[in-house]
Amino acid sequence: MNQKCIVFCLLFFPFLHCSRSNPTHANDFKILSDAFHAGHLTVVRSRLVEIKNDRDLTKEEVALYAKTLFYLGEWKEFFAHWAGVSHKTPELILLYFKAVFVSSLPVIVSAEDESKLIELLSVSPEACLLYLKLNQSKWQGKQRKLFLAQWKQFQTQVDRLQKQLGEIK
Repeated sequence: MNQKCIVFCLLFFPFLHCSRSNPTHANDFKILSDAFHAGHLTVVRSRLVEIKNDRDLTKEEVALYAKTLFYLGEWKEFFAHWAGVSHKTPELILLYFKAVFVSSLPVIVSAEDESKLIELLSVSPEACLLYLKLNQSKWQGKQRKLFLAQWKQFQTQVDRLQKQLGEIK
């Protein structure tokens, strides 16, 4: 009986420890997220740097850190952080390309990052604008027609949304 109890404790306590750490991370993230939305960007940045020194950031913390650096205008740190981001969400991709244009730093956009932006063209007018700005001197007549057609599709979607919202009232 004692051996069974010891085996149970050895198996159960590590699980209990792991399950307790996740709510702590979630609670910390909620506090950081609230501070970010309240405009306390330097505090959020400092805390995320501390967390980054102690452990790997979660996906949510990576995104929050990138947004914080972007809004603080810390371009060198933003681009250094971007190089280490493995999970690049559409929001982060758009943020990255905005940073490329807003910062005065010379940034070489990788083909992989450009392809991620291209994937967003069909769903994001903002991605279209960023892509056009990125390839301003490169686009030809066929691409121009394609983007005008894309604009018409976005306009149709906006018109449908406006009609639906009008019917809801």
